[in-house]
Amino acid sequence: MAKQVTVLGLEGTALRGVRLDAEGEQYVRGACDSWPLIAASDLPGAVVPADDLADAPAEGTETATEEIAVADKPLARAFRAAAAKFGTREFVLSLPLSKFLVKTVRLPAGAREDLLGAAQLELDGISPFPDEVLAPGAEIVSETDKEIVAVMAALPDAASEEISEALAAAKVHVTRTDATAFGWLRALWPKLCEKADANRRLVLLALDDGWDLVVLDDGAPSFLRGLGHQEKPEELVREVMLSLLQLGGTEGVDDVVVCSRAPVDSIFLERLVAFGPVRQVFVDDPCAGVEGAARRTVEGATLDVTPAAWREALTENRFRKKLLLSLGIAGGIWLLAMGVLFGVDTTYDFMANHQKNLQKDRRHAAAYKEVSALKSRVELIQRYADHAHGALEVFKTVSDALPDSQDMMFSSFRYRRDESVRMMGTATAREDLRTFMDNLNEASFEDAEDNERLFAKVQQSGGENISKKGIIRFSMEGFFHSDDEDVKKKGGGR
Repeated sequence: MAKQVTVLGLEGTALRGVRLDAEGEQYVRGACDSWPLIAASDLPGAVVPADDLADAPAEGTETATEEIAVADKPLARAFRAAAAKFGTREFVLSLPLSKFLVKTVRLPAGAREDLLGAAQLELDGISPFPDEVLAPGAEIVSETDKEIVAVMAALPDAASEEISEALAAAKVHVTRTDATAFGWLRALWPKLCEKADANRRLVLLALDDGWDLVVLDDGAPSFLRGLGHQEKPEELVREVMLSLLQLGGTEGVDDVVVCSRAPVDSIFLERLVAFGPVRQVFVDDPCAGVEGAARRTVEGATLDVTPAAWREALTENRFRKKLLLSLGIAGGIWLLAMGVLFGVDTTYDFMANHQKNLQKDRRHAAAYKEVSALKSRVELIQRYADHAHGALEVFKTVSDALPDSQDMMFSSFRYRRDESVRMMGTATAREDLRTFMDNLNEASFEDAEDNERLFAKVQQSGGENISKKGIIRFSMEGFFHSDDEDVKKKGGGR
């Protein structure tokens, strides 16, 4: 267990940081601070520390000017200040939801074995950057014996480019990348769940530079989206409505929670009442979201969207530190024994060979990752493209079992994969019902081997409810063969 965990979070116009210190089995806040992200010209007499530009090229070159400009940007200055404050150049980074590609997906329970592969496939499908190789992260937020609900996210290069420049200029490194929205959920959870009987809860976070929306179904996130700046109430309502439509409709919302540091304009609250009862949660701790992300880290949260370039920079930096330490120890002995020149030549040769081997390993690793990723995608597509016993095939087979009658029709069709299919509808003759049930008992797929029957059992409920017009309402349910059947019955009556 780490003795300290440091998290920096980009929140609107400030970089906030929290350090948690281990005290026994608990973690307590050891320090917190924030740094405004304002232009260097706004700071009178602002200068770039000489130590930070020690490696910059000579003055008068274009490269030197560019690096000085990057090093003097507000984010790079804030990173340097945070490193000095917390005494570390390695930290967890927490970013706004608006910077991510994010999707919440329901998958079969078996998909947990290749969750990152599923995330790669899902996010590639919604990415506006088809040529970019994403480094996705995933976290299971709820699960049953048969399915899981996972949040999948990735940080595109377009959203990470400015941060990458600032990290390099400040000479700091990221060990993990999380979403601040999850940190706020972790920090505000007791207040969010004051209304314990809410099955669906809308959480609107107006805490950073814009609005974030999180939909909680039975306490688990089922939808996350960064809504950005919404100056007008009708714009916010429209974005919330569009988000809910992706979940199937705007009905069934039991609780709407607006989280903010200051009171939200009453006009916004009045418009949000259209979705459900609205209440406000005020946040008086500016670092609560970053601390929530820090506590998620020590609790083992799995969502990590750190780009490959950041991971590689972290690995090289750690290797460089070990190498310098080893050379420092060996160099003293070597200087005494062999002289300065021999030691310098050997060190130079070692570094040159190491760089050559490192470049070679990178090329091999990149080729291996590309082939491995392609193979994983093919396997994943083949696994999810298996439509045997799919809803459309079952619906066609059931439809073919209808008797030759114009007066019998379905009113609903409910399909549960590997369990059952239930049909409800109307008929005018009981003979049609008996024929339909017999046909279902004998039904099988056209390509079924040995005429294997589709249903292990068919049962009927209803059929006696006759209206004044002579219409019979019926309900039939066909149960599929279970995996633990000792013998599947084929042919013959049931």
